[in-house]
Amino acid sequence: MPIVSDGVQPLGKKQANLLTAIMRGVPVLGSGKEPHLLTDADVRGLLDTLPPGTDAQQTGEVNRLRPRLLNAVIGAEARRSGYIQGLPRHGAAPLLRAVGEAVRAPLVLRVVYGASTMMPLRALSYVLPAVRMVSRLTEAGHRAPHLHIVLAGSLGCWVNGLSGPAVAEETALLARCLGRLLPSLVPGGFGVYSTLASADVGAALDGLVRTLTPARRGHVLERLSGKGGATADEQTLRYTAAHVLVHDRAAVPLALQQGSPVPENATVIDIGSLQERHFHDVRRLFGPEEGDGPGALVLSRHSVPPYTMARGGDLGLREYLAGGSTQGRPLASAVRHDLRLLWSALPREELCRIVDEPQERPHSVSDVTPDDLYRCVDVRQEALR
Repeated sequence: MPIVSDGVQPLGKKQANLLTAIMRGVPVLGSGKEPHLLTDADVRGLLDTLPPGTDAQQTGEVNRLRPRLLNAVIGAEARRSGYIQGLPRHGAAPLLRAVGEAVRAPLVLRVVYGASTMMPLRALSYVLPAVRMVSRLTEAGHRAPHLHIVLAGSLGCWVNGLSGPAVAEETALLARCLGRLLPSLVPGGFGVYSTLASADVGAALDGLVRTLTPARRGHVLERLSGKGGATADEQTLRYTAAHVLVHDRAAVPLALQQGSPVPENATVIDIGSLQERHFHDVRRLFGPEEGDGPGALVLSRHSVPPYTMARGGDLGLREYLAGGSTQGRPLASAVRHDLRLLWSALPREELCRIVDEPQERPHSVSDVTPDDLYRCVDVRQEALR
């Protein structure tokens, strides 16, 4: 029996079998460490929720290309060699929708960096799961996706009360390094943006927090206790609200620092560290119960956010560029894994040559003022959905 929706065409048996085979066994991570592996029954239930095609031509095109794109994003090979771990709870349905939309709409792979007063070297590895996904998607016959990098240093600094000058310097260093690294790795376009914090953004954060019922507020605090660098309840709530504004509502102004603008009317798939599953789960609490909830998020294997120095030992990006080395120093297990990924993409000597070549200094976060917004910002609110 075909899986029937209210649209023009049902999802045929062959299409359902292909999608089920790809999604079967995908790890779904909740609040604990043990994942749930998707079963055939799980996937079949998700397929019932897919929106129908509007016409026979569109349905045929989606049915032909969606399995290839889904396999490139989350299939067995992606998880084996792409540094991809799996999906967050509630993450399979939005991914299936996004992959279907990406058959016709431009596809954007987004990676968001938080604030840091000392950026680790392994921060450069955070984009590599997305870079490898770009390669798999183009090999599958899809046009090259746009890689959208958001450096939320100014926003995170503001919410978490970090040193503004230190965060601005480290964010500017990361922007410079990514701007030099990505052209050698990404066949399609990329854009490195920084957030622009303002009083309006602050008011939006506080307004979002006020929408939470006491029950939802308690759930957010319970799930995110001790995560994201927050030290107080209100700080945790504002930090989570910042995730909503950046990921779900495109409500934080962005300034283009390197690369090219994000294409308009694009479908977005976020790629984030394992910690992002907690924020993805509670972001839905800031919207209506009947809404679709947060968009697609694919979890990388980065177990410690790579823009924060790991407690068990790490190496800073600035220190590395000044001649520092991992030799003879203790390194956390997460750091060793992330650095192994980085060296697999670029040998140490090649990495230093690329990121440390003299170049005209780009804007730092502190260089950009609200008056620059109309000149710098290239992301329109309706450009991302």
